[in-house]
Amino acid sequence: MRLYAKVKSTKTITKARLHTISTLTSLSLQCNTNVTVTADGGQLSNDAGLVLFQEFLHRINFRQLANQCLKLPDQRRFWKASMIDIFLEKLLLDVAGYLHDSSANDWQRDPVLAATLGSSRLVSQPSLSRFFKRLEDADLDDFRKLIWQVAALAFRLSGQSRFVLDIDSTHCDTFGNQERSAFNAHYMAYGYHPQVVFDQESGLLLDALMRPGNEYTGKEADKFVETTFSRLSALPQSTSVIIRGDSGFATPKFYEMCDTHGVDFLVRLKANSKLGKLAETALVDCPPKYEESKCVYHEFKYQAASWGKARRVIVCSTHTADELVPWNHAFVVTSLASEAPETLFKTYRQRGNAENQIKELKCGFGFDKTDSSTFARNTGKHLITDRLSLSIAKRYHDLIIRMVRYLYGRRSTRDCSYQVGRYAAAATGASN
Repeated sequence: MRLYAKVKSTKTITKARLHTISTLTSLSLQCNTNVTVTADGGQLSNDAGLVLFQEFLHRINFRQLANQCLKLPDQRRFWKASMIDIFLEKLLLDVAGYLHDSSANDWQRDPVLAATLGSSRLVSQPSLSRFFKRLEDADLDDFRKLIWQVAALAFRLSGQSRFVLDIDSTHCDTFGNQERSAFNAHYMAYGYHPQVVFDQESGLLLDALMRPGNEYTGKEADKFVETTFSRLSALPQSTSVIIRGDSGFATPKFYEMCDTHGVDFLVRLKANSKLGKLAETALVDCPPKYEESKCVYHEFKYQAASWGKARRVIVCSTHTADELVPWNHAFVVTSLASEAPETLFKTYRQRGNAENQIKELKCGFGFDKTDSSTFARNTGKHLITDRLSLSIAKRYHDLIIRMVRYLYGRRSTRDCSYQVGRYAAAATGASN
């Protein structure tokens, strides 16, 4: 079964045909009352599924939210599309997987998108380039606020009260003499070194900060997470928050910031001689057998010279069969007092999912795409194309994709919800 949109006009009637789930028989869009989606046959538009995504944005009042958060500079004298219109088109382009601005030229010729969004709101590639050229540092903070408002809306609607945060950093290559690009010895490459924080319960990106490539992983991480902690505590529901990080974030300031906001933490510690001696002393009564593998979980109190107080350190000591080294130790410092060390290590190891989310940002949303010369312009593209589009797409995914995948099998989010026409043709035996 196919689906097409009838577009009303006082002069002519244009029919733009699209396909989506077969259970949908008729839908009048609230975001554009001139468009009615009905089940019938006809030619297909590859990106017509974005009509439903546009309806989703309308129902969550995203345009009003963007107008409240963003104060975009606009000194143009003659224009058809507002700065918010250009921003929304760029957002839709990235959600649909069009990571190059030149794709906007093709969208101007798409009848479905022109009818739904309004032909005057569809801009060309030069307009998108000028949009990013106008961005200033203050605008970047506004985009970060908008990212949080999208997440906060989801939390209020779902009533989520438990948050498991993962903080991490990653690398984005740069090429040429791009502003604030620097060499990172760990990655052995020039680029940027952004920090990110995810909530694993919802899968949402809560905040991100672009930084020069030579800044250390955990530099000023306490200030970075302070904003997220304050925002979560301001939610109407009571919240329980745990944050996980690797050894790059093992600093006294980070622990103290977590203590100040009542946030529990699990942070990996780099091994040193003192920690090693404490772990070996605890295992003196249970030496491993050379031919057998063994794993022991234990704990002790430890205070480094730079720490203000002693903290709980949990240890995973492993021996691999036929290895000469008796024990290999992994150390994690935590503020959680009641859970067993084995349980806490299982919780800590799940932070590896943050790496998958970073890969999704890079491969699916062009997070590591740094094709502008200025730092502000590259940061603006990251905030819109990667972080904001990912957060909104996650919410849309939770509401709709499960139903689509039930009907068409397990495919990618974009294939199931935005570029749906080709699957309709395959299912009905029709040709495109």
